[in-house]
Amino acid sequence: MKWLAGTWTSEQWAQWVKASPWDFPYDREEYADALGKTWGAIVGEDFAWPMAYRRVGIFQTAYMPFGMQQWGPVGAHAGRAAQLLDATRFIPGAFTKVDLQIHKPMDWVTCTPRWRLRGGRLERWTERPNFVLDMSGSYESIHAAYSKQLLRNLKEARQHAMTLFEHDTPETLYHAFERYQGKRYTIPEGFGSAIRQAMYHLLHQGKGAVWSVYGEGNRFLAGAFFAFSGNRVVLLFSAISDEGRATQAMAHLINEFLVFAAGRWTYFDFEGSSAPGLARFYGSFGAVNQPYLRYQRWSLL
Repeated sequence: MKWLAGTWTSEQWAQWVKASPWDFPYDREEYADALGKTWGAIVGEDFAWPMAYRRVGIFQTAYMPFGMQQWGPVGAHAGRAAQLLDATRFIPGAFTKVDLQIHKPMDWVTCTPRWRLRGGRLERWTERPNFVLDMSGSYESIHAAYSKQLLRNLKEARQHAMTLFEHDTPETLYHAFERYQGKRYTIPEGFGSAIRQAMYHLLHQGKGAVWSVYGEGNRFLAGAFFAFSGNRVVLLFSAISDEGRATQAMAHLINEFLVFAAGRWTYFDFEGSSAPGLARFYGSFGAVNQPYLRYQRWSLL
């Protein structure tokens, strides 16, 4: 294996993605390029592990750009734990800090989350939750697995006038997020431009859609950006107003999308699910936890 700073061909990267045991929008070369970050990859036989890197002060770091939950590896051997573990030896030593999130190999053996010392560096592997719904069957089969709480929420939503739009804009969605979620927590610098670049890129590729729900008087209640990648749909980004939260508008929106998507794709990926409340909400649709990995490394020397 070796480190390459973008010296592969687009055709080669596309072949690695096609041969991968999974299909995520983040893994495609054009998606990563659309985010405008400098990135390279650890490359071996039928294997490539991408990572963005930058200089912060006097240090170089490998990191996850905004707009990506988990990134790589890709290739026919990407699903092998041994390949991934071996690849860590080829991460450039100049990277003082490494903090990456990766697809979990099928034969991965869960290890201790404690830090360990290896070659003058501290490193650790941890698992992060992500909820995925199998929607390969009919909508009726999906609905049959809904929790009682979700059924109550959908009943509540039906008590309110709601209009569904299937072709809203990323700007509308992001401004709603900024207005309502911005009151609850600080939005990191650079997040807004990155997520909008990602959404516009996917729309232009025909691989995304913005669905929104509005109440009376054209009041925004909830919205979501769905990214399409092979047999997977990813809930890439969403926003909800205070009124939408009270009227269960997001439950209504996702339910309506599942009516449309059931049987068209195999998986509905809820993406980030670290908050307990979100995990319960995603699980109420019948989604199950399919963790991804986080790899962290600090140089001591």
